[in-house]
Amino acid sequence: MGILRKHGAAGAVFAALLAGIVGVSPTFAAEPAGKPKMVTISTFDVGSSGYAEMSAVNDAVFKTFDVKVRNVPIGNSVAQLTATRSGTTQLWQSCSAHYPAFEGIQDYGTAQWGPQSLRIVYMSNRVANFSPAATKSSGVTKLADIKGKRLAWIIGDAAINMQTEAYLAFAGLTLKDVRLVEFPGYTASLRGMISGQVDVALAASSSTGTYEVEASPVGLVWLPVPHADAEGWARIQDTAPFVAPVNVTSGAGIAKGETLEGGTYPCPVIMAYAKQSADLVYWYTKMVVESWESYRDTTASGAYWQIDRALKGRQVEPWHEGAVRYFKEIGKWTPELEARQQYLLKRDSVLAAGWEAAKTSFAATGKDAKEFPAYWSEQRTAALKAAGLPLF
Repeated sequence: MGILRKHGAAGAVFAALLAGIVGVSPTFAAEPAGKPKMVTISTFDVGSSGYAEMSAVNDAVFKTFDVKVRNVPIGNSVAQLTATRSGTTQLWQSCSAHYPAFEGIQDYGTAQWGPQSLRIVYMSNRVANFSPAATKSSGVTKLADIKGKRLAWIIGDAAINMQTEAYLAFAGLTLKDVRLVEFPGYTASLRGMISGQVDVALAASSSTGTYEVEASPVGLVWLPVPHADAEGWARIQDTAPFVAPVNVTSGAGIAKGETLEGGTYPCPVIMAYAKQSADLVYWYTKMVVESWESYRDTTASGAYWQIDRALKGRQVEPWHEGAVRYFKEIGKWTPELEARQQYLLKRDSVLAAGWEAAKTSFAATGKDAKEFPAYWSEQRTAALKAAGLPLF
């Protein structure tokens, strides 16, 4: 901080004396342009570990940079992204829903959505479990036991539902083998376990809501996903390619000395549309990185936000140009990151062009609008294959 700003009039006197002594005018480093007064972000619902985590980061940013970051908690990922798409919020806190949104699949494979030109702003490369858990009262102890049971299904959350299907596939099951119970959001599904509405739901081992299930009369038991079962894991990743095995030794329902074999992915991943201001994203990334020491120990997952760890997280969309500018400025951008960036920028372009072509060609078919999602799925596959890109 410059002398004039820090010490006011006294600083001005000192600066004048300094200029007289050395015969030159003193200069001070200016802050990069575009520092925002406030940033808004669509977040997970109140009561989730992700909301608490985001609040801790926001508090550190405010104390370090005097910039307020306002959480806008919303129950499901489609509604969260809708807020960002409309401009109600500038950023989106996602866990895995960014993947189907970028690819234009699942909930985002409709005429109202399509592939979204999203960019990564920052990510927490966590070691945390997000996999199926059951109430002890249900008698379910392994994935195969889910057959015939009540399973949570989150309205408007394609990524969680993709994982739900993936874990069923691990056990050789499908949605036809269970009784789906719909909930408006992730936190609501955990409350549904406590109230007896549902037997099994996907849960985060570090989530406040998961600890509440464990402490409730229904209790909590994790359904292991053995890493040695290569065929089972292949079925998971055929359905949800972003999920990877993880060993977790602490959290709700995990006793001291025990290890849970579960699944994970970088979370949260802070997203923005490509068109979002590069200055705003630059500053947000800078503030999150440079205030890390202030929030690293405030939540169980604070350590996972460290920049070197974050840049090693699995990247399935391009980084935003504002974030790239900051990483280059501090010497963290590597040739490997650049190569991955160029591949994903190409993928974004192919998906966008394929989407526009599909809308035009579909209009000429005269088919009913209800048939568009299936038509787009076929056209998406064709566009990616023609460009020499994998389907996922």
